[in-house]
Amino acid sequence: MQKRGRDTGFWRRNERAHALFYDLRDRSERGAYDEEYLAQLAAYRAAGGNEVHADIFAALYLLAAGDAENAAVCGDRAFRRRSVSHVVWGILACAYEGLGRYTDALVMQAYAENLFGTPMRLTLPPAALTDALLDRLTVAMGKANYAPFTLRRMSYDAEKGLTDRASCFAGEFLPISPHITPPYYVGVYTEQELRGNKAWLLSLIRDDENISIFGAGDFNFDIMRAERAPGRAVISPAEGEQTVVPILGMHPAQPVHVKAADVDAETYLSPATPSFFRLDKETTFSSEHAFVVGTPIRIGHAPHRRRLVLNIFIDALPWAVLRDRFEELMPNTSRFFSEGVIFDRHYSTAEYTYPSFASIETGMYAHHSQIFNEKIAVELPPDYITLSERMKSLGYATASLMTDGNGIYNGTMRGYDRLIMTPYRMFAYEAAERTVRHLDGLRDADHFILLHLMDAHPWSEASMQPSTPTQTGLSLRERLSGTKSNTPSPYLGATPLNKEACFQGIRSTDRALGMLFSYLAEHYTPDEYLVTLYSDHGASVFRDNETVVEPHMTHAAWMMRGVGVPCSVHTDEVVSGVDIYPTLGALCGFPVDEYVDGVLPKIFGGTGREIAFSNSLFPTKAYYLAARAPEYSMRVTVNSAVEVDGTADIAEAQVQFYPSAHEGDEAYAIDSEELRAFFYPRVREFMRGIDNNGEIFPFPGT
Repeated sequence: MQKRGRDTGFWRRNERAHALFYDLRDRSERGAYDEEYLAQLAAYRAAGGNEVHADIFAALYLLAAGDAENAAVCGDRAFRRRSVSHVVWGILACAYEGLGRYTDALVMQAYAENLFGTPMRLTLPPAALTDALLDRLTVAMGKANYAPFTLRRMSYDAEKGLTDRASCFAGEFLPISPHITPPYYVGVYTEQELRGNKAWLLSLIRDDENISIFGAGDFNFDIMRAERAPGRAVISPAEGEQTVVPILGMHPAQPVHVKAADVDAETYLSPATPSFFRLDKETTFSSEHAFVVGTPIRIGHAPHRRRLVLNIFIDALPWAVLRDRFEELMPNTSRFFSEGVIFDRHYSTAEYTYPSFASIETGMYAHHSQIFNEKIAVELPPDYITLSERMKSLGYATASLMTDGNGIYNGTMRGYDRLIMTPYRMFAYEAAERTVRHLDGLRDADHFILLHLMDAHPWSEASMQPSTPTQTGLSLRERLSGTKSNTPSPYLGATPLNKEACFQGIRSTDRALGMLFSYLAEHYTPDEYLVTLYSDHGASVFRDNETVVEPHMTHAAWMMRGVGVPCSVHTDEVVSGVDIYPTLGALCGFPVDEYVDGVLPKIFGGTGREIAFSNSLFPTKAYYLAARAPEYSMRVTVNSAVEVDGTADIAEAQVQFYPSAHEGDEAYAIDSEELRAFFYPRVREFMRGIDNNGEIFPFPGT
């Protein structure tokens, strides 16, 4: 092997397909949908042209021919693989309108208005603008990671037409995942507080124009799968079984009468706040007002389930920094997982939370699931089964007791029956106590619980106040070293303030987890639980970034302990965030479909992976990929911006190889036919759904 410069021969453009694309695009713009157009389209397919682009050109032809039904078939197929595409949205808007699917057509128009400012064409009579339709438009006009907040809550006025305001869904059902019933109801979270206090507070601020900017003051929402009861509900546990039922009021200080064979009494419900009732026989709840009945929690253990499956997601925990100081900075966590498996070479699929968390919950790369662009709330297709859906199908009581809005509107968290959500204030000490309280009263149920913790996540000081010990412990010069602008976290600099804030968050997380691990030791045996701790990416604040896929940005934590997990193993097997899904499938007993990109690691008896892929699909930024094998890494850079649809022109790629221990260090860049022979076919296969062959459809207004 020898040192070398950048390798630019990695990817060759399909020039024949490229030329045919622009010929077809020109014909389409001229409306020349004739026999020659079809011949060119056939030639484009024969030349190995992009399948999505071929479907788009076919749909445009069919629309021109008045065949909305088949245009929708082609458009739907394209949408599945390019969900954030203005040209696909335009095709489906026209096709759906032609089929009388007016709501679906308006949603596609709303996507285009949201991202490109293209005004919606309102073709429906006012009577058709129902609350359900307006709610769907609201989600389409918002940001995917803002649930339950709305940037533009849509309403209709006879004089003004469609109007919008900043707001949030509250005391109502979310218009998402219609294939799953019951739907999510947005309540408020309280614990030993005055009845109705949080519902009252939310009623005062929900329509304030700054509610989403400030996250309603980091308000805690309690979002449950539930259904409306029009004043009466009869709940009948199976013979000899018990269930715990959450019931939420819809009226201040709402009396409810409870009647069973041995009970005839009255109590109160709080508005939009769950009250819990343990039942062992048929029970009738009645009130003068409607109320909401949440999904019952099944009591009882089944042999095919663990008593507790706990996923601890520590946002931005930087394993590249932590691994050499694990015992020092996280002694409780280190001690607990020393009796399990610790992966030393786990790499996230992306550099920030929105796509990376989705890849963990689905086991899919972002360009396959299409969950990559946080600006648009496209939803995961129903036939992609999420981790929480799998666990729910096994009979677990599924709950995320601390989370944010990243996985709600896009459907990646749709299997959790309960989501306690807040935008930013997700501290480990609150999550640990909340989990203990949840388990204390429900220890006789089988649980799947997710905790999303943000103590260690770096933030710009311009947007987020550092923790008190960070501020008080630093010298004045260090205290004033933070970022002065509202810089996104993947681009924060390696300043004393940023580093210490992250270290303080790591220590705080460990203290809280120590309490939680002590609780587990007191109330469960190791063969009754399965605990997984992982992070979605690393942190930029320990080394100034050259790219967002540097090891300190994508080298993430992953460790496990419990039933089925080998004891006291510290492995250097290369693994990916998408591998968490199939690993839990193997240990918990749910199937893993072929579309899942994750593989079962060798440590658990699987085939393992040859390469872990980390890439950035952030639109308007350069495209970066790190492909990591055990001994060597391949880095790919495309300096032109990633397109809005998540594609890039890979023919412009520059490639370098490095020994793994010196990845990114130009002094160690190497030249090797052997490495090209190994990496090229595997990386090309990974990038096949990302390359656009330099084929770009014109943007609206151009």
